[in-house]
Amino acid sequence: MRNRFTLFQSHLDLAHQYWSRLITVGDRVIDATCGNGHDTVFLASLGAKVISIDVQQEAINQAIERAQNEGVDQFVTFVNGCHSEFPEEVENSSVKLIVYNLGYLPGGDKEITTQVMTTQTSIQHAMELISPGGMISITCYPGHQEGQREEEELLNFFQILNPQDWSCCQHRWVNRKQSPSLILLQKNLNFVA
Repeated sequence: MRNRFTLFQSHLDLAHQYWSRLITVGDRVIDATCGNGHDTVFLASLGAKVISIDVQQEAINQAIERAQNEGVDQFVTFVNGCHSEFPEEVENSSVKLIVYNLGYLPGGDKEITTQVMTTQTSIQHAMELISPGGMISITCYPGHQEGQREEEELLNFFQILNPQDWSCCQHRWVNRKQSPSLILLQKNLNFVA
């Protein structure tokens, strides 16, 4: 499929383009739902200092192995915990990018999935941690019931954000049934709390 659609074929292709434009070497980023570690490795390969979080130890183990195999593990701190709680040492306005890949662990137990309540809590906290000019990137998977609820609730919340403080957009394939969507929020470069 890649040879037919050279610019992008998935939501991750688009996300990676945005992340690459935003991140400079040494920036602090958080992969709030690291899953099997693909995004963590990509972010570390950009030279970012990554905090990689997942509630499932199985996911953390896979991500550690992937980071070691790619030679970027020295740039990553792994945290086994819920995405609704960031490490205490992370200060407000100190993170350039926070990434969410919602849903369940690919190849894992589909009954263990991100939930609306913890995701909303996490996003609200993430908005405080993001530095001016920084971004929150969220991939939603509305193909399952909780994923659909998450996407709907997040979009409802983002629609009421002050456009002077946050630029919010959603990318979705309109010709792919129940396709994932990519939601991006960028904080105003001149944001004052």
